Amino acid sequence: MGTADRLRRSRPPARDLQVLRTAELSPSMRRITLGGAELAGFRDEHTGPNIKVFVPQQGQQRPALPVLDEETGRYRWPEPPERPTMRTYTVRRYDEARGELDVDFVLHGEHGVAANWARGARPGDHLGVMGPGGKTCRAADWYLLVGDATALPAIATIVEGLPPTARGQVFVEIGAAADQQHVESPPDLRWTWLHRDGATAGRSRRLIDAVQQLEMPSGVDVSAWVAGESTVVRGIRRHLRTDRGMDAQSVLAIGYWKYGMAETEYHDKHNHDRD
Repeated sequence: MGTADRLRRSRPPARDLQVLRTAELSPSMRRITLGGAELAGFRDEHTGPNIKVFVPQQGQQRPALPVLDEETGRYRWPEPPERPTMRTYTVRRYDEARGELDVDFVLHGEHGVAANWARGARPGDHLGVMGPGGKTCRAADWYLLVGDATALPAIATIVEGLPPTARGQVFVEIGAAADQQHVESPPDLRWTWLHRDGATAGRSRRLIDAVQQLEMPSGVDVSAWVAGESTVVRGIRRHLRTDRGMDAQSVLAIGYWKYGMAETEYHDKHNHDRD
């Protein structure tokens, strides 16, 4: 198999999907259900928890998407004036039989391109999607799942996929009690909501303090998954790896965003601080 063939097989196509319906999950989160003919085959060859979404430029009815070049196996991107804004999100639900893909958007701030699109999305609107891909937490005897509101869809998906015998601790930092959601969890997986109550997102120490004060079991296999604001994630990863002595295979930590920095700039400079 040549290089172009390998690249083509490893790279999923960009799909032009349409909004089927929307649902308000909380004051700060909105679910967008996507579908359309191009969703077919979404998980035929590519698996993982994450997708890239392509938000149309202002004035565009649908995004101008990258196209896989048949000769080189590489993407051909639209020129900058037409190029859509790309962001990373988690697959919340995929129903192949119904032809539906759920993506949960945090409606934070007034300048987030994807959040603004989601806030105003209506049935029939177009959104580009590429994926899925990426890693998730590995199976273990005991789980530690930690994140802010941006990580809540991923944490909820992980929890719903765990066996009913799973044990562990979940910490999720949200703005206020109204932002809590019901997630079906195994009975021995404790879920703790941490409310910022006016503190600025990304500037709070609630997640770091909660993990540092947590009594973790000894002599069992632990799998930790941490995501959210870059500085917070790095602080928790440093604590787990250095202070707790957890090995690299037991800690998956990913910065989803960085305070004061757009995602594209953050990705280019830091590649999401990912393990």
